[in-house]
Amino acid sequence: MSTTIFPVGHYTGLRAAADGPPQHSVRIGWQQHRLEEDAFGTWVLAHGLRETGKDKWTEADVLGQAEQAGIAGAAGHLQQLAGLGLVASLDDGEQFARGHRMGIMFVGLGNSPERLDEFAVGLPGLGTAAVLDAGSYELWQWGSIAPTLWDVYELRAAVPGRPVDVLGDLRYLIANGCAYLDVAAAT
Repeated sequence: MSTTIFPVGHYTGLRAAADGPPQHSVRIGWQQHRLEEDAFGTWVLAHGLRETGKDKWTEADVLGQAEQAGIAGAAGHLQQLAGLGLVASLDDGEQFARGHRMGIMFVGLGNSPERLDEFAVGLPGLGTAAVLDAGSYELWQWGSIAPTLWDVYELRAAVPGRPVDVLGDLRYLIANGCAYLDVAAAT
């Protein structure tokens, strides 16, 4: 249960269902998945918590948060989500990075003279969604134009003397709602 996981997909809203309550829609590539409330809650918890920062987020963390939130059957929901590709385990970091790409949310709001090493992202007129350190901001700024996370890793690793923590930066962006994961386009 200590496997690091990441949520995959972009939330596209609540949709009416013909035969029951509305369902949450999550897009991966061109495919839409409809989730009932508890499965959706489990997917949301797979994003992690802001307080966790860049630390890994595991199945056990999700299940613990689900229990606190009163989500029944979270372990089964995680299996369902994994089967749909909406949750990815980080068993093999290179395979994970080669199979996924990042999309961004929000726009850059810049930094301030008092804090040149921190960068705000959010919505103009509505405020800041998150304040990012230089590494996370660099991934947020450039990661979405790379075909895969592996390409981002290779680019960042090619710069001498700079730490490379693509997965930690990604975790921070996802937990703060600044980015989402999608599957990489087939080549």
